[in-house]
Amino acid sequence: MKRIIVVGGLGQFGRTIAEQLRRRQLPVQIASRSATADLQVDANDAASIRSALRPGDLVIDAAGPFDVRSTALVEAATDLGCDVIDINDDLRYAEAILRLERRIESAGIRVLSSASTVSAVAAAVVQHSGIATPHRVTVCLVPASHHSANAGAALSLIRSLGRLVRVLRDGRLQEQIGWRESRRFQMPAPLGTVNGRLFESADVVYLPRIWPTLRDAAMYVDTNIPGVNSLLRLAARWPAARHFLERHVDLSTRIARTFGRAAGGVGYEIEDAGGRVARYAVVSDKNSFVTAVAPAVLAARAIAEGRFPRRGLVLPDRQVEPPELFAFLQAAGITICQLS
Repeated sequence: MKRIIVVGGLGQFGRTIAEQLRRRQLPVQIASRSATADLQVDANDAASIRSALRPGDLVIDAAGPFDVRSTALVEAATDLGCDVIDINDDLRYAEAILRLERRIESAGIRVLSSASTVSAVAAAVVQHSGIATPHRVTVCLVPASHHSANAGAALSLIRSLGRLVRVLRDGRLQEQIGWRESRRFQMPAPLGTVNGRLFESADVVYLPRIWPTLRDAAMYVDTNIPGVNSLLRLAARWPAARHFLERHVDLSTRIARTFGRAAGGVGYEIEDAGGRVARYAVVSDKNSFVTAVAPAVLAARAIAEGRFPRRGLVLPDRQVEPPELFAFLQAAGITICQLS
């Protein structure tokens, strides 16, 4: 059987991936910079990666935040002959992976990038909607901050405040000011009405590649922490406030975990050129963070069991079948519903 190695396996999402795979009787080794891990790996250091990996390994990359990551892991995998699945949500990292597509194809390995809420779950929801030629896809992420808040994710969010982010508008990537623009989403209980703020995500390059008819794609984020949306809206306008938050990110993370809600979810709106709209929500009162790892877990199991024939750079719509993904989420206590 392939060695399954979870890089970043001591973090929240890495631990969850390892736990889910072990529940399915798949052996997992944890890789991290920490001496307590099974393998010591720095995901940005080529020498560290090459000393730990072997040809034929299946590597699951959960070593975020991806906005500060290099592609050293994928480049090493192409040379060594390893498969890679990552849970990236960052646009720049997604673009860097796309630039490696020919190298990945030539190596004959599999790379499943953004096998997470962004962009595999989004692609599954669009497929399930029945809208074959989507014109617009809008996503609102409401993280279960009590469980999932960490310094890396907090820094990624803070660095977007009042700065240029890219979204798909009128069929091309356009720059907008992060966090300035807002949209309300009506989510089912236990979330209710949320107010998302404009954020950047890998969806804006992956989804148009899957559906060339797509003209508009954007993600909005509601922090799901009482009062914090308003604080960040002010920080988006005052650089000094943003710098303060960056310097005190550990305190911000502790506050998020203390006061953030355990419930979380994701809302989706898919619209065709004729104005038909399908709305979906994926929500849970306690473990919505499992949504972020579900595509990676299912794809890893399929590869390990010899049930995944695709090779090369596997786009998010080909990483997991929607019925299998939805069944996994429902078994984990996560509700997937179509809204009126």
